[in-house]
Amino acid sequence: MKQRNFARHQDCQGTTASLILFAAIVLGILLFPSQGRAGLILDAEIRLTYEDNVVGILSDQTSGQTGGGGGGSNTATVMQGGMGSGGRLYTGSTLTTSTSPGDFSGTVHAAIGGFSDVFSESTVFVKGFAEHTSYDTYSDLDVTMGGVSTGIATQLSKNSMARFSLTGKVKHFEDSQRNSTAYGGGVSLKERPAQDLWFRQFVEYEKNEADSPLFSYGGTKAGISAGYDLTRTTAAAAGFSYLVQEFDEPAGAELRTGTVFLTVEHALSRTWFFSAEYGLQTSRDGTSGTSITNNMYSLALRYSY
Repeated sequence: MKQRNFARHQDCQGTTASLILFAAIVLGILLFPSQGRAGLILDAEIRLTYEDNVVGILSDQTSGQTGGGGGGSNTATVMQGGMGSGGRLYTGSTLTTSTSPGDFSGTVHAAIGGFSDVFSESTVFVKGFAEHTSYDTYSDLDVTMGGVSTGIATQLSKNSMARFSLTGKVKHFEDSQRNSTAYGGGVSLKERPAQDLWFRQFVEYEKNEADSPLFSYGGTKAGISAGYDLTRTTAAAAGFSYLVQEFDEPAGAELRTGTVFLTVEHALSRTWFFSAEYGLQTSRDGTSGTSITNNMYSLALRYSY
């Protein structure tokens, strides 16, 4: 079993290394563009979140598109696996719990990179990113991650654009069994039929290789969202995403998570933005069919150069 896990880690690390090499090539294009415009990517965000039913198995998922809790035979076994050190250990949630494991968390995210036009209608980009999330009670879910993302955005028509991306990252948890390397990619399509209205659809895949097979999975996520400019400085967006995670252990364990979210964002200036978000996550054990929900409330301050 250890040899098999080691081999999986080697394959994942090899894929991540190849992705970093590819990103370096794209970076070379950005540094020495042959024609067209080039620019800097510089983003940062501070986010505060309250969840009324924390789901530890999903603690490394992106806010606003995450999944909810799980219950039942296989998924419950994954969620209630042995945990590492922490202020208070998260032991999962089931449909029979009388109280939900609610908690506050804070996330700091930063990204830096660049972009450059390569064709008349296409732009390549590459960025490095780092993120840390800290929980108030369930500190074994605290995670620090860093990685690189690269891809290309192509203008399909006057009102639509497609985006293709590849990502590799390393995750470090207080619960060491969750420590992992991951790689994946995605494709999205965005349309703007009117100046103040847009639609977006996306599909993403991530392969996560953790130190424990209980937290190793392949995950596929798809979603759709729409946004509308309420005023010149305020916009609202709503959407739905669906995440399917297939775990290495126990054999056949699967978690299906649907998320409905609503966001309102206000531009404080050209580069600073404040947002409030609500998300309702419903997770279902793919084997038993049991499910549980998680309400998420977030406030965020974002800087975008």
